[in-house]
Amino acid sequence: MVPKDQLQQYDAKVDLAPSEVDEAVDTHLPFGKPSWPRLLTQRDYIRATDRLYAAAAREWRTLKTVLAAELGVRLGGGLMVAETPDELISLEGKSRLQRPFGIETDILTPQDLLAMAPNLSDRLAGASYCPHEGFANPLLVTPAYLRAAVHLGARIRRGTRVRSIERAGPGGFSVQTSAGVVQAHRIVCAAGAQTPEVVGMVGLELPIVPHPLQVMATEPWPPVLTQVIQHAGRQLSLRQTPHRTFVIGGGWPALADGPDGRLRTIIPSILGNSCVARDVLPCLDDVQIVRAWPGMTTATGTRNRVGILGEYERAPGFFVVVAGGWGFALSPVLSQLTAELVGGGTPSLPIEEFGLARCASRA
Repeated sequence: MVPKDQLQQYDAKVDLAPSEVDEAVDTHLPFGKPSWPRLLTQRDYIRATDRLYAAAAREWRTLKTVLAAELGVRLGGGLMVAETPDELISLEGKSRLQRPFGIETDILTPQDLLAMAPNLSDRLAGASYCPHEGFANPLLVTPAYLRAAVHLGARIRRGTRVRSIERAGPGGFSVQTSAGVVQAHRIVCAAGAQTPEVVGMVGLELPIVPHPLQVMATEPWPPVLTQVIQHAGRQLSLRQTPHRTFVIGGGWPALADGPDGRLRTIIPSILGNSCVARDVLPCLDDVQIVRAWPGMTTATGTRNRVGILGEYERAPGFFVVVAGGWGFALSPVLSQLTAELVGGGTPSLPIEEFGLARCASRA
């Protein structure tokens, strides 16, 4: 969401119409996460992405103070493990690209890796290590942002569905909702997986695809892991929480089933995800999975793993911000950039690679 205090300096009145609450999936803060290998040749994209991640890392370190709330942030470092020499070479290349932008990553030998995380598999070929990675609790972060927005004057319209958007004269919009008409000078569409439906109301088409994923949690286990673990070649996100449970994910698909699109978990993803996690942390063989749950994310194209933001030139005053697969980690900086655009300013970071005009042309 766009920080209300950023809009307040432009004397903006803000109404928030949150969509139905999804149980959060991506709580990882992957500031050293490498892009897919096919993106490593796209240097402009990599540079722009790394700048965003470096800025997001700085934001997360102070966000607890800014929002005056406990957010469950744990920055214990992150490991991207490799099982093959080729995977380790890929990590080395990404590490070289990241360092100029302030993203500290070190390459660890198998011996260094086991010295840092002795419970990981001894079959691993090495890893990259980013000391600023970690995780946060979205069930704390989201309410904290909402409380801060309300404190600064935002009005929240719960259970309110947008039905249509029309131009209202030369400088505004008339928004028909399930609770009546709302007049607005500017609109920020931050509707996540519902973005295509909302932007379609102003004639805009974007390459956004709803992407249901699932995550698993285990029974409590004695502490064996302080870092967040990812895999360079397989789908994995693994961490042990302060409650001693493991949370296991990494992009494994869930299923949107039935006419209402209700999400449900699927057994192949549970089995596949479990297999990768056990290969990396062998003690998980003895740990019981107690629940799995689905959540909806968005995909914004194979080339763009960050998201889309900008103003729609055919409907001045209509702004879009939608995150790609790493949206939770980038949310503080994406919302900051959106607020700068809404206020008529120049974005403090380059956004051309993720700009609305460029992405709309690919739809």
